[in-house]
Amino acid sequence: MSTRTVVKFGTLVSVLLFCIAVGYYAFMKLDMTNRHRDVNLFTLIPDDCTVVLQSDDISACLDELSDLNYERELERFQFKGLLHFIIGGLNQYAIENAHGLNNQMNRLLVSFHAPYTQLDQVIYFQAGTEGESLFVDMLREYMMTDFLPKEEEYRGETIRVYPLNHEEYLSVYSDMGAMVISYQKSLVEKVIDARLDGESLGNDDFFSRLLKKRKAHFLTLYVYDSTMSVLEGEVPSWSEYDFHFNSDVFYLTGDIHPVLNDEEVILQVRECPVQKAEGVLVSSDADSTQFYMEEAYVARLSNNQTLFDECMANLSNDASFSLVADMEAYDGNESALSPYLPSFVQKKADLFSPFILSLQYSLVDGKLSHLWTFTYKN
Repeated sequence: MSTRTVVKFGTLVSVLLFCIAVGYYAFMKLDMTNRHRDVNLFTLIPDDCTVVLQSDDISACLDELSDLNYERELERFQFKGLLHFIIGGLNQYAIENAHGLNNQMNRLLVSFHAPYTQLDQVIYFQAGTEGESLFVDMLREYMMTDFLPKEEEYRGETIRVYPLNHEEYLSVYSDMGAMVISYQKSLVEKVIDARLDGESLGNDDFFSRLLKKRKAHFLTLYVYDSTMSVLEGEVPSWSEYDFHFNSDVFYLTGDIHPVLNDEEVILQVRECPVQKAEGVLVSSDADSTQFYMEEAYVARLSNNQTLFDECMANLSNDASFSLVADMEAYDGNESALSPYLPSFVQKKADLFSPFILSLQYSLVDGKLSHLWTFTYKN
C-alpha cells in the first residue's frame, strides 16, 4: 500500500470518527434536552401543599401586567418575598443581558406552604445548565460580589445555599433539568423527600386528572379549599383559577372539583336566600337575578347607573348562583358574604377592597364552573 493511500485512508477514518463523535454529542444533547423538556415539575411539589401558581409564559404575563390601570393595586397581590425577588430580578436581568428568559425558564411553578409567610414559597423551573448559570449570574449582580455557595448534603442530594445578606439565604436544588429555589432549606428538603418517596402532587391521582384537562395558559392558580362554607357536607378540594386581564377588569375562570356531586352542589346553592343590601347582591333564583339585571339596565338608560349597577347588568342569567359585592364593604367573618366565599378570599379580603366582585357558578356539560370578575373602582 502506497504512502498516499495510507494518508487518504487515515484521513477518511479521522473524518468518520469526527462525524461519529459529533453525531453522538448531538444525540446526547438532544436526548438531555428532551428529558429536560419532559420533566414534570409537579412530581417535586410536596403533597401537603395547598396553593400552587403555574405559568406557561411568565415573561408575557409580566409584560401584560405592566399595562393595566390597576397595576399598582396588583402589587399588593404579588406574592412578595421569593417570587417577587426571583421572578422580577431574573426576568429583568435576562432582558438586559440574555435577550429574555429562555422557553424552559418561562414555564414555572410556585408552591405556597404553611404558615404562608413571604418565606414559605418554593419556585420550580425547567432549567438545564444554561438556566442555572443565568440564575447565578443574576445573584452575583445583585450581591455585587463573587461568592461560592455552601454545599450541603441531604439524602444523597446536594443543596447549594447562597447568602443574600446576614439574615437571608437562598437554597437551590437542581436535578434532571429542574431547578428548585426557596428561602427555606427545610422546604427544599421536603421537595427532595417528595421526589424520592413519590409523595408529591404529581403522584396524586385527583390532581393528575385535573392537570390532564388543562390547556396552555400563562397564569393559573390551584387552591385546595372549601368552595362555600354554606354547603352541607362540603370539605376542602382542588379548584383551578385561570387568570385573564384587561385594562380595568381581571377574571378568574375554571372548574371546581367539590367532594360533593356537582348536581348536589347546585341543588344546595339554589336553596340560598336572595339578599339585596347596599353594595351586596346574592341570588340563586334566576327570576330574581333577571329582575336585578333589568333594574340595573334601566339605571344605565337613565344615566343613573353606578359601577355596581354595571356589574349587575353584566351578569349571565343562565348561572345557578350569582353574587355581586363591593369588597370594600366586606367586614370579616360576620359578613353576610362569608358563607359564599372560600376561606383564602376571606383571609385576603382587604387586598380586594379596590374592586367590585361578581361571582357566578354554572353547571356546564355536567361540570361545575366558576367565573370571578374583579372590576376596578378607581
